Amino acid sequence: MDEIEKLAETFKALSDPTRLRLVKLLTGCQPGICEGGALCVNALAHQLGVTQSAVSQHLRILRQAGLVNGARR
Repeated sequence: MDEIEKLAETFKALSDPTRLRLVKLLTGCQPGICEGGALCVNALAHQLGVTQSAVSQHLRILRQAGLVNGARR
């Protein structure tokens, strides 16, 4: 995948307002506030006012684009 295709994939992943809000929440997550500097799907869903399923789907798209990392606990 060349640089232009990678940029297009990134912009496509960020084209949804909910995904942009997710990225903003995750980048603003500070140790002491969030466990290990991360938020669980339930906390993200509560903050955004959407279902856990919707958050999981949005996170999947962001993960595929290489914008977030996930960990199961």
